[in-house]
Amino acid sequence: MKKQPVKPEFTLKMFEVLSRMWLVGCVKTAAELNIADQLAYGPKTISALAAETHSNEKELYRIMRALSSEGIFEELENKTFALNDFGAALQTSVPGTVKDFIIANVGEHFPGFADLIYAVQKGKVPFEHVHGMNIWEYYKEHPELGANFGRGMTGLSGMVLNGIVENFDFAPYKTIVDIGGGNGAMMYAMLNASPESSGIIFDEAHVTEKTLQLIPENLKDRCTVATGSFFEKVPSGADLYTMKWIIHDWNDDECIQILKVCYNAMPKGAKLLIVDAVIPDNSRNEPHISKLFDIVMMACLTGRERTLNEFKNLLDKSGLKFNRVVQIGTEVKSIVECEKP
Repeated sequence: MKKQPVKPEFTLKMFEVLSRMWLVGCVKTAAELNIADQLAYGPKTISALAAETHSNEKELYRIMRALSSEGIFEELENKTFALNDFGAALQTSVPGTVKDFIIANVGEHFPGFADLIYAVQKGKVPFEHVHGMNIWEYYKEHPELGANFGRGMTGLSGMVLNGIVENFDFAPYKTIVDIGGGNGAMMYAMLNASPESSGIIFDEAHVTEKTLQLIPENLKDRCTVATGSFFEKVPSGADLYTMKWIIHDWNDDECIQILKVCYNAMPKGAKLLIVDAVIPDNSRNEPHISKLFDIVMMACLTGRERTLNEFKNLLDKSGLKFNRVVQIGTEVKSIVECEKP
């Protein structure tokens, strides 16, 4: 059988693709050592960084040199390193940080990426194959890793919350229910943007008992929590429901079940906002970050990122009416607006 010759420049290009894995290992190391937090106070020599992070100076320099060569941090004279905008995304507890998400992705998630062939050949979830349980069970068994993953989701939320409140008007809605609302970051952003609205953060009990303690003082008279499973029942009677990064976690049948539960809770005319990535229909050969984020779903969950037509199919089967897609300024997420007819 005749084979196509390999052009040397594409051997190099594929080698560069492989090098992304090596770079990610360096990024995870910097995240675990809190390097960005250390440099937030100003440039530091590699000796100072090594002492403060209890690291071997020579090996840490090799990590920092590699990162700086890719624009993550900046190497100055005399093996001194400074924080730049790229490296700042690895700081702790700032909106938009990817630090905790990287630690999870290159930690407990990574064996799933290395076993994608299991998904392709078996149609099952590699994470479950590797760890012997689904990701939600895993995080209940390893609460410290679950807490890190939760912080990772919060950090990523900081990347999209401004775009959400700037591109959708929440003011007309009296009561907003955030389904799977976690620590409440989405709800707080919505309520701060709509002073006359009240909100309910809905999630499982082990989540909401912590969320209740996190509600800001200025929102405590307008925000509360409710507990349960969105596969069974959600708070009824609100005029707006939101779900951020929920639907993409589940397969089509599971999504339809969730959406039907929402439908049953919604009054006629109430709206539901699904905040998820939307892969452009007919985008063959075109890059889009959600096509790669979809591989995260494949490796770790039963879910997937979807095209608009696939969202419309889910809504149709659950009884909800599609209204529009609201762009929020990033490929990572859009708002799919629907309502109960």
